[in-house]
Amino acid sequence: MSLRGQFFLSVGLALVLSLSVLAVVALGHARTSVDNEMRKALEASDRIVDNALLSLPRDGQDIYLERLVRSFDDNRHVRVALIEGGTEIASSRLAKPDPGPAWYQRLLEIPVQERIDTAARLDGRILRVTTDAHNEIGEAWTQFRDGAAILGLFSLLVLGLLHLAMARIATPLRKLSAGFDAVGDGNYAAQVAPEGPREIATLAQAFNRMTARLDGLEATNRRLTAQMLAIQEEERADLARDLHDEMGPFLFAMRLDAEQIQAEALKSGHTAMAERAQALGESVRHIQGHVRDILKQLRPDGLAETGLGVAIGNLATFWQRHGGITVHLDLRAESFGAEIDGVIFRLVQEGLTNAARHGAAKQVWITITAGNEATQIVVEDDGRGFAEVDGGGMGLRGMRERLSALSGELTLDVRAGGGTRLRAAIPRLRMREPA
Repeated sequence: MSLRGQFFLSVGLALVLSLSVLAVVALGHARTSVDNEMRKALEASDRIVDNALLSLPRDGQDIYLERLVRSFDDNRHVRVALIEGGTEIASSRLAKPDPGPAWYQRLLEIPVQERIDTAARLDGRILRVTTDAHNEIGEAWTQFRDGAAILGLFSLLVLGLLHLAMARIATPLRKLSAGFDAVGDGNYAAQVAPEGPREIATLAQAFNRMTARLDGLEATNRRLTAQMLAIQEEERADLARDLHDEMGPFLFAMRLDAEQIQAEALKSGHTAMAERAQALGESVRHIQGHVRDILKQLRPDGLAETGLGVAIGNLATFWQRHGGITVHLDLRAESFGAEIDGVIFRLVQEGLTNAARHGAAKQVWITITAGNEATQIVVEDDGRGFAEVDGGGMGLRGMRERLSALSGELTLDVRAGGGTRLRAAIPRLRMREPA
């Protein structure tokens, strides 16, 4: 249950409990009040009857007693009856009782009280005064009903005001929660409008300061990562240039010397020396070929001059020739920009290297597509896969760093049917909206 629901449930239960206690107390007081009112009414009526009997005339007693009884007509609390020989010969009429529910009548109903006068002047007749609490209970019900209505209206008013207050609090809290969700998804530029109560507005301002700082740190991190990658590329270029400019001439000279030694040895009849010189030349040619392969790894041929497609095609040809794997290419665009082309090439290069060296793959599928929002790169192989998909060595960490500099994402999972699937997404335009 939400915090708002728990709050209203707690307040509602408290109000119901309070109203229940008030109802029980009010019923107790009403019952006591009805009992006291009946007792006082009985005493007052009995005194009236006693005083009336003191003035009872000797002649015309029947008319006098009947008038006495009728004087109590429409009394709300007592009923007077003149009884002769066990039969009522005259009785007063009670006032019409106020309507009230039966359950309330049963809760407040008290035993009927009565007083009997048997004065000697009555000549054996009896005046009986009895109580009737229905009118008093009806009056108590009216008070109880009005009080309950007022308390119910008060409770509804309290709940309504609490609802408005919670709505004023809940709306900025939902926005703040949405802001935290955005931060959790990597949108460190999310902002929340500082509105609502002062405490929540202060919290929103603190949230905005936090995201602004996180966004600055992320921008700094991306800039540093981009600088690091640029430095790595420069080092690769320097290393490739040194290999080409320094080792290349020396290896070429060694090869010429080996060929010359072989030729001189053959002229002089030193067959063994000629064979050793030939072996030395073949070793030099092998080293030259290996150096050329290293140069292709350090600085891909044709990436800047002929585009991404040619560079990846050369890379695929290299691994088909040296790794014994079949590469299936699906390249939907020739270029995505120099920076993105470089990252895509390194991703494909690392994927092919892992498939050939670690996965023992026989086939590799490379798909590069350009969507409206992101460029998708998928490298799949039918090898034995990674023992730890979520881990990875320096190569995978390097790929994640390159993608991070472009706000991209990298996922690595198991391919259906066996092998490994490497997915990368590079957004074309990083979109951020305030929460």
